[in-house]
Amino acid sequence: MIVTGDPLKGRTLLVAAGARTLEPLQSGLEALGAEVLPFPVIEAHPVSDPAALDAAIRALGDYDWIVFTSANGVAFFVRRARELPGIRPPDRLPRVCAIGPGTAAAAAAAGFPPDLVPEEFVAEGVFEALVRRCGGAPGLRGKRILLPRAEHAREFLPEALARAGARVDVVPCYRTERGAVPAAILDRVREKRPDLLVFTSASTIRNMIETLGQDEGRKLLCEARVAVIGPVTGKEAEAHGKSAEIIPAKSTVQSLVETIGSYFARIAATDPP
Repeated sequence: MIVTGDPLKGRTLLVAAGARTLEPLQSGLEALGAEVLPFPVIEAHPVSDPAALDAAIRALGDYDWIVFTSANGVAFFVRRARELPGIRPPDRLPRVCAIGPGTAAAAAAAGFPPDLVPEEFVAEGVFEALVRRCGGAPGLRGKRILLPRAEHAREFLPEALARAGARVDVVPCYRTERGAVPAAILDRVREKRPDLLVFTSASTIRNMIETLGQDEGRKLLCEARVAVIGPVTGKEAEAHGKSAEIIPAKSTVQSLVETIGSYFARIAATDPP
């Protein structure tokens, strides 16, 4: 469905996201007429001990692939590489895989133009794309793969690659903490339930619940309409007793905005005048 006009006019949307995702998501939803309550529940910080990251950066030329699973992963990896003294680009850069278009754009801007972006922007999609690029699972055997990512991320991808025989180095390059939500936003949420809760990762759901308190947070989640950026985030909502009404076909900010607009446009079209 093509979204025209301002289908979100008069709608209040709580958007729980990290700073990097919150800004474009907020502007996209406001362009469709929404009032956005920004809920910055995630803050990203460098890891406390970068020794493993430093070693991987110095050995970058030894890897066959580097896999970026978030724009934050790109940013913190490149930031640390620039901080290290005496680091020069290796004679041979590894091939680059980025989990989705946003991460791919960040990688390209940082000097790591992607060789591969999967059709499905989740860890499972990354694994399947690497298998196809390498001519089947046996083609991964012995490949050295660097996976710079957040601390405490999902284990599917490194475990699947290791089972296929790849030599995987999982290197935390940033950590996430629960962000501080302004008191005025918390008051608004408690005064009147938003028309939609928007989540961009599993941790945004957990952090929203923790910010509001377990009982209040779970009640809000289960009683409100919910939009999630993809199936992994949707599974986290289900773990708390809520099935999301809105899941875009592609796990991107643009697709999420368009799908939310289409959802409320359909509601407006069926409402009596």
